[in-house]
Amino acid sequence: MSAIYVPSVLPNLRQWRALGLKTALVTLIAADGSAPRPLGSQMAIAETGAAVGNITGGCAEAAIIAEAQARIARGKSGTVRYGAGSPYIDIRLPCGSGIDVYFDVNFTDAALASLLDFRVLRQPATLSINPAAGRVIAAITPAADPGAYIRHYPPTPRLVAVGKGPTVPILARLASAADFEVIAMSSEVETLEATVAHAVRAEYLAAPAAFRFAEFDRWTAFVSLFHEHEWEPLILKQALASECFYVGALGSKRTHEERVVNLRRLGVTDAALARLRAPVGLKLGGKNPPEIAVAIVAEIIQTQYATT
Repeated sequence: MSAIYVPSVLPNLRQWRALGLKTALVTLIAADGSAPRPLGSQMAIAETGAAVGNITGGCAEAAIIAEAQARIARGKSGTVRYGAGSPYIDIRLPCGSGIDVYFDVNFTDAALASLLDFRVLRQPATLSINPAAGRVIAAITPAADPGAYIRHYPPTPRLVAVGKGPTVPILARLASAADFEVIAMSSEVETLEATVAHAVRAEYLAAPAAFRFAEFDRWTAFVSLFHEHEWEPLILKQALASECFYVGALGSKRTHEERVVNLRRLGVTDAALARLRAPVGLKLGGKNPPEIAVAIVAEIIQTQYATT
């Protein structure tokens, strides 16, 4: 028995509880050496054995689900060791490490609602897990609690892609698969039609001056994908004035030199211009729209982890 990957297990936890099912929130809180999944990885498990999320990537999920069901039946939260140093000698992790997994079968509805509300509001949140004290607290900023593991919940990463052409829908599809919330804007109806399946919003943009986006935050990436570069200056000026963690623009080095001149005329500072990634994407050597989109998503992810 295994569980599917989801970017957040909390919505499933809420759905199961709404059906009257008892549940467990399972969190990887410690590891000796390397581990198959990063600390903080979670699973949501229902009393029926339904499960989403991953703790080990497949080698111990069946045992974790069975343990969760047993603990749900007993109403007892606690920590279990898997891998090296575990009493379960038949479960071994490929990396040879040992991991500590916390099973919370008493996770409150109030704590769950708080974390989900923070997510909607795009506010970072934390879950403080103190196994020894049996204390689990959801908050924006965790209080000092010696011995507690702090699980961070940043807002869902967002990509705002503005432009024309076949790269836009391909980029939306790849970014969505990489767990980004995608917002696309274009003056081409056919581009929007090809993008809508992979975007939370796909909006028509009639002219550069019509671009308005008040939702930039430090968890947002922005990419300009125009071939008619006269569309760019007013739009890029707004993106560069925001706190988004990534700003990229399509085009050659020569095009970028002209872009910089035009942005300076609009009063964009050299410090802001230094944030602009152009030509956009990692230098993978690709030329076709799918290859360009892969390079862009790769650079966004690289930048995301470098700034967190």
